[in-house]
Amino acid sequence: MKNLSKEEEYIRQYITELGTEAPTTGFHKTILAKLKPKRSVSVYSPVISALAWKIIGAVIAVLVISVLLFLPSGQNTIPLIDQLSAIPIPQVTVSLPQISFPKINLSLITIQALVVFSLLAAVTVITTFKKWKVS
Repeated sequence: MKNLSKEEEYIRQYITELGTEAPTTGFHKTILAKLKPKRSVSVYSPVISALAWKIIGAVIAVLVISVLLFLPSGQNTIPLIDQLSAIPIPQVTVSLPQISFPKINLSLITIQALVVFSLLAAVTVITTFKKWKVS
């Protein structure tokens, strides 16, 4: 055998006298059960809600419409928004007995805002009908 110091011999003798302890049956299973995380029931919820998708779609639609209106389509062409002023808009005046309606003069930006508002209102109505399942 190897040359062991007195301390090492004493430790070996002490361990052989005491013996080794064996864990009870199922000891490792109880330890592993304590280490396992408890499973929680999770409900799926989308990262981006339906309302957020509608807002994103509306923003994209507004961007596309504004690009089509404000950017020129070719090399030597003018933007579509500048071409709108060349289109004659008929003047409507209605005369009733002693009642006359005023002529409405709207700026170009007001007309554009009304068009975009109408489009967004139409999208809202369509999505509401789909939500109510109206065909």
